[in-house]
Amino acid sequence: MSVLAATRLGAYFQLAWFAGSRWGELARPLLREQLRHQIHSAGVTALPVIGVMAMLTGAATATQLAALIGADSDLTQRMLFLGLFFELAPLLSALVVVARSSAGIASELAVMNLHDEFTALRRLGVPAADYLLLPRVFGLVIALPAVTVCFQAFAIGSGWLATAFIEGRPLVETAGHFLDFADPWLALLSLVKSALMGAAVGIIACHHGSTGKGSTQAISDAAIQAVGTGLIAVFVVDVAFAALIYALG
Repeated sequence: MSVLAATRLGAYFQLAWFAGSRWGELARPLLREQLRHQIHSAGVTALPVIGVMAMLTGAATATQLAALIGADSDLTQRMLFLGLFFELAPLLSALVVVARSSAGIASELAVMNLHDEFTALRRLGVPAADYLLLPRVFGLVIALPAVTVCFQAFAIGSGWLATAFIEGRPLVETAGHFLDFADPWLALLSLVKSALMGAAVGIIACHHGSTGKGSTQAISDAAIQAVGTGLIAVFVVDVAFAALIYALG
């Protein structure tokens, strides 16, 4: 590992420690309002994209499974749960959030850094790190699992419709058969995975946005680094959870 990579990794962990130790500050009205704004920006405004992508993904997955394995309802339902509900839904939701929010957070903080707004907040008696970083990190921690739930609902719903149409089964029977294979612990674990992905994306974006050199070039650099490193972090978390599930059998 290069010195730069080790330094950045250390900075990410320092920011994670700071966020974990200061999360109680979000109870303050000023930070709570910022948290609501970040949840709306990262989560609510992403729902139209998430809904369309989820419905197309669910229908395409069910159709491809039917083409590959035929009318094997048990295997189809198992793959819909493990492959679509547990694996693809958190991953694709995280990729959408990275694409939409990571660059925005990093560039917004870089612009503030350029105009020395961090110092201005301190002079006003407002802890700059609390006000600027905590709502953005925890906004993604909350928004990404919520977005993932919406993706799961839309994707599984369209998958049920496609499966029922292909196999000629009633929709209610198809949905009930899916629930026979649904593991509530894996459903909960998918939300934990989404929350960790959100934390990683938020920490990375906040780090690159707040540590720039205070130039116009630093704004675009922060956005590029936040998106690129955020994507890597999302896949690292996803692989780690896949390995955990494999180890648990």
